[in-house]
Amino acid sequence: MADVSTLSRPLAREVAPHYYHAGRRGPQVGAPGVTLSFVSQEDRFNVEARRGRGQELLAALAAAFGRAPVDAPRTVSAGGFDFVGIGPMRWHAISRGPGAEERRAALTAAARDAATVVDLSHGFAAFRLSGPNAREALASFVPVDLDEASFPPGACAMTMAHMMSVQIRRTPDGAAYECAVARSFGGSLLHALTSTCERFGLEIEPPR
Repeated sequence: MADVSTLSRPLAREVAPHYYHAGRRGPQVGAPGVTLSFVSQEDRFNVEARRGRGQELLAALAAAFGRAPVDAPRTVSAGGFDFVGIGPMRWHAISRGPGAEERRAALTAAARDAATVVDLSHGFAAFRLSGPNAREALASFVPVDLDEASFPPGACAMTMAHMMSVQIRRTPDGAAYECAVARSFGGSLLHALTSTCERFGLEIEPPR
């Protein structure tokens, strides 16, 4: 069954890591082409269906959150979670904002003994990129086809960039991209993204 102890009240997380500094980079004239922000106070769980229990798990998640995730590299928003498909019958369930404890409890109840659920909230660092040049900047950073037809809203992929394993996804509303790595690589990812984006005029937002 889901390990309830791993889904109890989380430890406090830093608002932003020590290497994150807000400000403008690159051309200083006009509106920034890319805006970057650090994703703070995020709950992230690895949810993996047990053998032969995939359909049972999907039905339980749909009943609990109003919509089931899809067994594909896509993001489905349901009940305060973004369910990001990362492998066969495996998702990252990402939760942000008020009501986190209630959502943790609901995920525990829905998973029951149909899935293994592991809390990864302290294991990842994620950055959000938006703006008119965000896609162009990322296209030069990751070996993924980010064309609208190939990478529509909600699409996600695991890829390599600058010798790092990076999860890249487009938000369901299509307005932004998020890049996540193991937390120990967060500084390296931020440095790489800054170098990639600053030629377009990069605004790094203050932590929130």
